[in-house]
Amino acid sequence: MWTIGASFGQAWAQESAQYPNRLIRIVVPLPAGGNMDALSRVIAEKLSASVGQPVIIENKTGASGGIGASAVAQSKPDGYTILFAIASTIQAVGLQKNPPFRLSELAPIAQLAELPTGFAVRTDLQAGTLADFVKLAKEKPGDLSFGSVGSGSTGHIIGDGLAAAAGIKMLHVPYKGEAPAITDLLGGHISSAFASVGGLGQYPDKVKLLAITGPHRLKNFPDVPTFQQLGYPLHGLTGWAGVFAPAATPMPIIDKLATEIGRIVRLPDVQAKILDFGFEPLGDTTEPFAAFVSAQAERWAAAAKEAGIEPQ
Repeated sequence: MWTIGASFGQAWAQESAQYPNRLIRIVVPLPAGGNMDALSRVIAEKLSASVGQPVIIENKTGASGGIGASAVAQSKPDGYTILFAIASTIQAVGLQKNPPFRLSELAPIAQLAELPTGFAVRTDLQAGTLADFVKLAKEKPGDLSFGSVGSGSTGHIIGDGLAAAAGIKMLHVPYKGEAPAITDLLGGHISSAFASVGGLGQYPDKVKLLAITGPHRLKNFPDVPTFQQLGYPLHGLTGWAGVFAPAATPMPIIDKLATEIGRIVRLPDVQAKILDFGFEPLGDTTEPFAAFVSAQAERWAAAAKEAGIEPQ
């Protein structure tokens, strides 16, 4: 399913040996201000110091991350334009009739972190637990709404999956990133939201975290139960973040980026920041990540179908 590039003769070999010798651009398909954007800037700063070249962030939003991913897929495969993507960017491909890019056009480099998705409500909603929220939703069918980072995103699929499992009706409100979704939650424009645990956890007086995805509670948020603990397994799905390059990028460049990014993710200060964001630090090498992404694309597609989400 995934094509991870090859050498294109002596010129490519020479370019690979000299890599990097100029600015590297990281495309983040989400708006500035969210925790994934913050993570990308932490990695970019460390990568720049490591390779001795400037590393800049370019936020390119739209189409549930597809616009940014497409820009990277169509860029020159030389390692100077790479993508920091979340699970939603990849799974949205299967939920669009005419996606702006194909999975085969991107080469997985390294996994950055597992991104458990938090589900939170406004404190004035008077739903202190997930059971309270479900009870309220049953009393007011269709009145409650939930925000996510976009149509076909992790939050969208989990939200519709929760609604189906609990027998409730909720209105989905898609955004172009978690920052605007959280802003609208704080402003009272939506009842609840799916976003990063760390992003939602910044407002304990205004927002109540009810549950998170993933197999276990988070070290930095031990009081927040998982959906599975509350009786909603939701296929055990959770979000993740990773780095990709155009598919034809030479393998020596892929390997160098994978090694450097994996080393950076394992640094103690970076791991501490990842935990503060409400993420779980990882750092797999290229091949395991490639297999992981392929398997995840299939699992999320099946979950979306079960939740009744049709390609748009």
